[in-house]
Parts: sequence; C-alpha cells; structure tokens
Amino acid sequence: MGTRSLELFFRPKSIAVIGASERQGSLGGAIVRNLLNSEFPGTIIPINTRGYDQVYGVPAISRISQLTETPDLAVICTPAETVPKILKQLHGKGVGAALLLTGGMARTRSWQYRPSSDRLTHIIEQTRIRILGPDCLGLVVPWRKLNASLLHVPVRPGNIAYLGQSGTLASGVLDWAYSRNVGFSHVLTLGRNQDVTLSDLIDFIVQEPHVKTLLIQLDEIGSGKTLIRSLRAASRHKLVLAVKSNRFQENPLNRIATPRGLSSRDALIDETLARAGVLRVSATDEMFDCVDALRRQRESFGPRLAVVANGRGPAIMALDRLLMDGGVLAELSDETRTHLRGLLPDYVKSDNPLLLNPELQPQQLAAVANTLLADRQVDALLVIFIPGLGTDALANAQALTKVAKSYNKSVLTSWIGEYSVESSREYFDEQGIPTFETPDNAIKSYMFMVRHQMTQDLLGETPESIEIPISSGYMDVDREILEHHEPGDYLLPNYAWKLLRAYGFAFADNRYRSSLAELLEAAPEVPKPWVLRVHHRDYLYPFAYGSNPRERLRSVVRDIRSLEELLPAAEGLEKAIANTFPDSPVLGYTVQTMHRALDNLQFSFGIGRDVEIGPYLFFGGGGTTADTLVDRQVALPPLNANLAEKLIKRSHFYQVLQERSENIERELVTLERWLVALSHIALNHPWLAGLEVNAIRQKVGHYIAIGIAGEVGHPVKSAIMPYPKELESQYQGRSGKLYQIRPIRGEDEPLLERFYRGMSAESLRLRFFGARREFDHSELARFAQIDYDREMAFVGVIDGTLYGVVRVWIDPDDVSAEYSVIVADECRGEGLGKYLMESMINYLTQRGVLQIFGSVLPHNQGMLNLNKRLGFTMHHNHDEGVVDVARVLNPLKYAWQKKRMLLA
Repeated sequence: MGTRSLELFFRPKSIAVIGASERQGSLGGAIVRNLLNSEFPGTIIPINTRGYDQVYGVPAISRISQLTETPDLAVICTPAETVPKILKQLHGKGVGAALLLTGGMARTRSWQYRPSSDRLTHIIEQTRIRILGPDCLGLVVPWRKLNASLLHVPVRPGNIAYLGQSGTLASGVLDWAYSRNVGFSHVLTLGRNQDVTLSDLIDFIVQEPHVKTLLIQLDEIGSGKTLIRSLRAASRHKLVLAVKSNRFQENPLNRIATPRGLSSRDALIDETLARAGVLRVSATDEMFDCVDALRRQRESFGPRLAVVANGRGPAIMALDRLLMDGGVLAELSDETRTHLRGLLPDYVKSDNPLLLNPELQPQQLAAVANTLLADRQVDALLVIFIPGLGTDALANAQALTKVAKSYNKSVLTSWIGEYSVESSREYFDEQGIPTFETPDNAIKSYMFMVRHQMTQDLLGETPESIEIPISSGYMDVDREILEHHEPGDYLLPNYAWKLLRAYGFAFADNRYRSSLAELLEAAPEVPKPWVLRVHHRDYLYPFAYGSNPRERLRSVVRDIRSLEELLPAAEGLEKAIANTFPDSPVLGYTVQTMHRALDNLQFSFGIGRDVEIGPYLFFGGGGTTADTLVDRQVALPPLNANLAEKLIKRSHFYQVLQERSENIERELVTLERWLVALSHIALNHPWLAGLEVNAIRQKVGHYIAIGIAGEVGHPVKSAIMPYPKELESQYQGRSGKLYQIRPIRGEDEPLLERFYRGMSAESLRLRFFGARREFDHSELARFAQIDYDREMAFVGVIDGTLYGVVRVWIDPDDVSAEYSVIVADECRGEGLGKYLMESMINYLTQRGVLQIFGSVLPHNQGMLNLNKRLGFTMHHNHDEGVVDVARVLNPLKYAWQKKRMLLA
C-alpha cells in the first residue's frame, strides 16, 4: 500500500483506455469523451479488440501488444473475466497504474465473480501494479485538465478534494456542485479499493498545492488505524470534512456490529473523527451546506453571530436554530450601536438581531452590514432577505457581496423563496458567497464549522501535566495475569484489583476466594459492614447485562454484619444464580467493606475494543437506577488532562455532580487523574479486551471503585500512537551536566516557548531560514503536540528547562525523513546537538526509514561540520541557496523508493 506510484494516476502524460468504443453505453467511450472534453493535454490511446481505427477521432489500436510507448495510466473498461489477463499484459509493457471501472467484482454474493476477485489480488501481489477500483467512478483533476471518469457533468476547478466510497453519491454531489459554481481540485471514488486505499489517497492528495479542503464520504471505516493516522496527519494542514453514513447497526444494506458496552458504534466513530481533527456531518444536505460555508474558507469560525433580517418570522427561526446548536448572538459594541442609530429610523432598535424594513434598500443593507462586520465582537454575519413589493432582491445581493468581500469574516445569506430570488442565488454562487434556502440551514452549516473550530482549539490546548502514581511493578502484574489467563478468558477478580492497585486507584477493601469455606476464613480481615458478591462465569465478563438495567440480577447482598449472616446470604445468591443462569457455574466469592455513595452518585468507566479502531475508553453514570449505556461517553487513548475533562463534561453524570458538589474543580481533578490512569492501562496492557469498573462518590473529591470485571484477548494496538517512553535516555555533556533526552510532549509548550525566546536572532535565523522572534500558541502547540506516527522530536531537558530539539517529518511510506535541529546558545561545545542527532538517526534506522535529509544555509559551518562527522552526503543547491544534506540509513527494497530520495 502507501503512496507508491500514485503520481501516475494524478499526473499522467499518456492514458490507455481499454475497451473504448463509440457504442452506446460504452464505459470506455465515455472515458475518451470526457478526456477530450476536458482538453487533456497528454496522449490518449483507445484500445479495442474489434479493430476500430479511431474512437471519437482519436487513433485506436486493437491490442495491448501494439503499444509503441508505455502509458502512465491504463483505464480498464472491459468485462470482469478479462481483467486479470489485461493486467498481466499491461505489466509486461511496464504500465505502473490502472483504473478499474469494470463492474461485477464487488458482487460478492454471486459465486461466479469471486474467482476474478481472488485472481486480481494475486496479480496485484505478483506485479505490484497500482490498482484503483474495481467499480470506481474514475478520477478528475481539473487543474491538470484530466477527467478520466464516468461523470455526466463537467467539474469546475477549485480547492476541495472529494474522495468517496460511493460512485452514485459522488455523481449527485458533482451535479449539485456544478450548478452552484463549486469547484474541486480532485474527484475520485474508490469502489472496492482492492489495492489503493482511502488512507493512501489522503496521504498523497494532502501534499498537492491546490488542495485546501478534503471532503471525504465514508460508508464504513476499514483499516481503521491506518485511516485515522492519515486523517490526523491531513487535518494538521488542511480542513478535513467527512460525511459518515450508516449510523445504525440495524441498517439492512450494511449491517455493523456494536462494540460491547456501547449503545451504538456511531458514538465511537464521532469521537474518532473528532480526535483525528475531522469535521463530521451526517447527511448529504449537511455536506452541501458545509461545502457552501467553505467557499470562502476562514482561518477561524467564532460563535458570535450577528443577524440582519427584513422580517421578524425568519429571524426567530434563525435564533431558534442558533441557540439550539450552542451558538451565541454577538453583543454589539457601544460604538456599533451609536453608528447604527445614525443609519436607521428611530423605530428600528439598534440591537442584535437587527430587524429592518420589509422594503429593504441596497444602500441601507450595505451600510448596516459594513458596520456590523467592522465590530470586533462580531465573528460572522447572517443576512435573511424576504422578497416583496418595494425591494429588489438582486440589487440587495450585489450590495451585500461588495461589502462581504472587503472583510475576512464569514457572511452567510438566506434569500427566502424561489421565483423572486433565483437570480440572486445564482449571483451569490458566482461570487462565492454562501447562500442557503432557509435560515435554519445557514445556521446549521455555520455551527458545524464553529464546533469543529472548538474541537481543534481543544486538541491544540496545552495540557496540564498529570503525574499518575504507577507502580514500578505494573509489568509484573501484566506477566502474572498472562501466565494464568488465555485470550477469551474472564479476568479473575483478584488479578483485576491488582491491576487497578498498580495504577493508584482507590477501592473498597476486599477479599476474593474461590470457595465459600476460604471466604469465611478471610472475611474477618475486612472491616464491616460487608457486601457479598457471588461470581459466576457469565457475570465475570465485562458488559454482561441486557439493555434494561432493571432486569439485571446483581448477585450482591449488602449490609452484612457478621459471619452468621454471611453463609445464608451466599447460599441464597447461589440458588438465585442457579435459577436464572443454569449454565453459568459459580466460580468464586468476594467480601468487601460496604460504602455508601454520597448523594447516591455512582458512575462507571472502563475500556472497550473495536475491531478497526482498537481500544477506547468510556465514562458515564452507573448504578441500578441509571441506564449506563445511554450516558456512556467515549474517548480514544491516550488521554491528557484536557481530553479527560472533555470526556467527563459530556456525561449526564457530570451535570448531576455539578449541581451537588461544593467544589466541582476538586471533583474534576480527581476524575481526570482516574481517566488518565485508565488511558495508561489501555496502552500498557493491549491484551485487555474489555474492562468495566463501577465506582461511587464517597465524599467531595474522593471516589472509590466497588466493582470490576475484565476480559483477556489478543493484543490490539491503539489507533493513536502513545508517548513512546521507551525512547527516553540520558546524556552527560562535556561540562558534566546530565540531560534527560526524551520525545517531546504536549506539556512542553511553555518550555519550548522559553527556549526560543532565549535564543539569539542568529541561531533562530539559521534554524528557520529567516528572522524569527515571536511564536504564537498555535504554532508552538503544533511543535509540541506531534503525531508520533508521522513525526518525532527529541528534546534535551534539565530540571524543566529545554536546551535542544531535533525533529523529523517522516513521509507516509517511511522512505525519507526531513530533519531540523537547534541547540541553546549556552550549550555549544557540550556535544548535545551531536547526541540528539545520533539518537534520531538510531530511531529512524530501527524504524526502517531509508534516508534522513535536510537543508542547511551555506554559512552555517557548525551544522555542516556536524553533518560531515555524521556521514551525510552534501550538495550545493544554488537554486534554493542552501546545502542539501542526506544520509542513507537502510538499504532500498524496491526501485521506486530511489525516486523519493534526495541525493540518491
């Protein structure tokens, strides 16, 4: 997989169309027509076995063997059974990429198509030819005048890349987009994606200069971890919007399994996309509305909206949607109010929303819009227009557009109606001004962007450092558990409590014994009163309950105060279990100190696992009176304090806690520590197939766990790469100072800011190739909160002070990594820069990266000398005014890798 040879799809100089004819309904003929209509500047080679001399005026050949030049791309439009043979012939001619528009191979319910699919997989493995499809729509790259697709409408050039899984939906999207004057940089669908995957395409297209926004249509998330990593990398540089359908597991067209412990998988998808920095919408109309809002993409979308309308009713509709979606009306400044009073009649209030006369005039609308957009307390403006006598819809649209283009703020429009406002909407489309049929849709689309901005801001916040008291022996607990459990086993309670104890959790004093006689002996060690729990096989697994919590058999007896009460309580529970669960034998008993919940507040938290996404964390209300699944909120590990707080605040449990607590901040700190510790458990113990913990609030800021269930499974990695603690080391400088060398963390942002502030102007110029003195929060956050899968940065630290940084950006195929390094001025001569570089070289070598490279200013003699000592090759790049340096770390495996390497 990867981005190997994908440039052949998007930058071909010659294209062979196999199966092209002028016959009605010919897929190949449609491809040739679209290539001609798009004025493709390269060579088109129709191939048809019927011996046509030409297809739509383009000279044709009858066999692949007659090719006199090797085309960059082949488009195959022949029956399914012919494809394997054609691919072998193309490989023999040196063709490296093929589009499969052939239908049939995705019909997996029909036995006659399965051999073709299997043979296709075998040929891909044999030839390493890149395949897009089968059953794809083709691809369009308007900027390169390339339309090798089955689309029935032309595609305007723009800066949105559309990547979809459904060809029919893409046709509808492009039809709508053409009528609305929306342009695209790339359009393609994957079909069955037997070779080229969505993550491959994202990794490649995000590097294309014309792309500002990625619009991704998903039916289902396959290869989840790879896709999430690609989305995370893309969203750091582009706006990524995803339309994810198939929300319900009951959908008969595409059934999906619900992860255990959740009411639906959709909540997990929501959180996964948000954590990847992706804005998700649920339906095609929302997608269209968001595309409209993206036309004049802004750096940020604030929630403070000003509303202007020439009618009261539509304005009320807009405010209803705004408040429902969590937006706020902008509070106008005194200066703005004063200015508005000079523009408006006395009977019109200079307040937000601003209700103007039904007979709205262009000059008045322009003056009002200009005043509102100039107000710093206004983030965006919505103008609602109702046509009527005495007002000109188009003239008002033109006046507003002129004002809107002079401000870097979002201006949304809703010209209500159809006949009277049709020309106005067309005008807005031509001018790139977002326009909506209803105020409701305008608000909804804008609030999508606002919520996305809030999520991005949260992901970019500098997290607080939370130290978790993890026992040094936590791996001993791990080994002990795996010695006594196999995948599929439930986790015995005594081992489960050991695991929690290793991470500093507070829980009720308890004793677990496998027999009743042993329990009676151990019970006096536990303070009274007691809670007795009888464990049977089915309920030792996590999530062992039905959808209705009131129907659960709790197998618990409370408030036991003597041994005399203990025995009959146990026997009574055994009998109840035998009646309700006749096939679930009793396997043990626990007695623990009984604690009462303060304000009866109970909650549950734990770890689940999805086959594609990997481990996830959950948190929410608990107890017999709460439907825990309804309140169960989801997050992905790793968690920091900010993300843990976000998870807690989404729950209904938090809303109740907020009402009842005398010190909500103290409560939050404790719960955040618990969830961050839970995140460590999920990452350090990937064999955990599930873990469910029930806890109570014992007093303000103090919680204890009272119940636990776990399951052992085969190890599964997290979708988001955690902090690689194993890469930490120490270095003793020539002065004797001992530096901690470790990967950078999000909490290092303040250290990084002080480090750059303390550097000389010359040192910063050598590192950043220009004068730098100021670094804002967003830039520092990107430097500190890296994606360890695609980047790495090692820092040298002593007592909370940073003295050096080396970082690399790694391409998706692990071919090359570009480095930068900077060391504090006072550390020159310490050897710190050399040690940091050697640490990075060792890391990249072990990871399998083929080459490390960089650019150095010619007069940066210190860095050039260091590169020379480390074995780098050097080349003076006179065009760029730099010295290119590179070092090979691992041998090449394939010839294509050499094309990606600098100074190869």
